[in-house]
Amino acid sequence: MKHLLLCCAGIVLSTAALAAGPRHESVRASMLVTGTIQEAPDGSVATYAIDHPESLPPAVRSLLTNAIPTWKFDPLADGRAAAPKVPIAVRVVATTMGRDKVRLEIEGVHFGPPDHDPGIAVVKQEKPVYPPAAEHALVHGTVYLAMRVDPAGKVADVAVQQVDMGVVGRDAELNHWRELLGRVSREAASRWVFTPASDAAAPSRIVRMSVTFALRSIATGGSTKPAYGHWNVYEPGPVQPVPWLDDKQPAGSVDALPDGDIDLVGHGLRMQAQKPQI
Repeated sequence: MKHLLLCCAGIVLSTAALAAGPRHESVRASMLVTGTIQEAPDGSVATYAIDHPESLPPAVRSLLTNAIPTWKFDPLADGRAAAPKVPIAVRVVATTMGRDKVRLEIEGVHFGPPDHDPGIAVVKQEKPVYPPAAEHALVHGTVYLAMRVDPAGKVADVAVQQVDMGVVGRDAELNHWRELLGRVSREAASRWVFTPASDAAAPSRIVRMSVTFALRSIATGGSTKPAYGHWNVYEPGPVQPVPWLDDKQPAGSVDALPDGDIDLVGHGLRMQAQKPQI
């Protein structure tokens, strides 16, 4: 879904918003905005709400206000007046456009399951250990995993789809850290256990989850993960092919998945492709 939702791409704001991170000619800044959305019978947006809009920069609020009402989904086929509300996460990206301005665009969107949907849950989850070399080098980032879960709830296959970095550097350096963070995440996820399928003869379920490696402040002992509505340095990694996932056409972008959420591939809203508006 990358670059399909470029509504109001001309919105700009001061580069002061990017001052929180180091500068690099290819670096961008991003934030993940959450909320809820409800589909109308004809596939249009019936209602939506953004979490804590007062915490967002005005330009981001304006971007979402202009973009979200234009989205279209596959129409409802069961005669319901409206679909249930579902969680939504939107990856907003700021790109430098000169010395004093940046452009905002929606890089990706993820839709969660309705509240009443039992979906799938984690029964046992071993957190990956922060690699000492990465922590010592002040390297942080987010790993996006895809897993094939057997009917008993055990992980049969796990793959790293993408690793986004929160630091800048040479490509070779960033790829080294992506490989390291991805490896420890993959090893830990291979031992995770999910709720069993209701039907023991059901085929494997495919899920996606993210693992965030955030440095901790020595002074406060807390995470340095940016607060909601704040910009973070954004160096997205390439999306890796996963043979047993790619043909499933999962809804939502890889790195719009909030930390801790579980995406059950094949379930949830499916947005229709839209033409970019420049």
